[in-house]
Amino acid sequence: MKIALLMFFLPVFLSVQAQDKDRPAYRIFTKAGKEVRYQKMMRELENSEVILFGETHDNPICHWLELQVTQDLYRQNDSLVLGMEMFEADNQLILDEYLAGTIQEKHLTDEAKVWKNYATDYQPIVEFAKAHGLKVIATNIPRRYASLVYSRGLEALDSLPETARQWIAPLPVEVDLTLPAYQEMKNSMGGHG
Repeated sequence: MKIALLMFFLPVFLSVQAQDKDRPAYRIFTKAGKEVRYQKMMRELENSEVILFGETHDNPICHWLELQVTQDLYRQNDSLVLGMEMFEADNQLILDEYLAGTIQEKHLTDEAKVWKNYATDYQPIVEFAKAHGLKVIATNIPRRYASLVYSRGLEALDSLPETARQWIAPLPVEVDLTLPAYQEMKNSMGGHG
């Protein structure tokens, strides 16, 4: 069975506190606010096909925990597939070439649009994947298309040629922007949603 570990939002909340002996830098809570020990969480994850990992992009503890979870899942299942939103879909070839050892890391960091905290927060998990032959999927939409949606709405994607559409979700993208989660996001962005 393949397990995909996708690194983006999930209603698991982390707080930075020295509490758990096996992972002392944080505490894990369910969406209902109940504390969960790391080992219990791992037992629950071991039969999952897809795991969405919530992170704050600039929180190194979240990235450290992602690496710990990845390493522990790998011990249970060496056919693990990782998805990383920090990589944009149109950088998949560059990422694949780096993981295969075809190109140097400098080419990856120069040519893929890596985030400024790549070296400290994302590189360890990429290097783990490379060392163990794991597939890493670039899951984010290219910035130019995200910007297009931001400025002109989802319907602007309809104007893209077929060659560009390979990097985005199949159209039409159906989104119910009246859902509470979207409204909360829009409100939190000061009307820039």
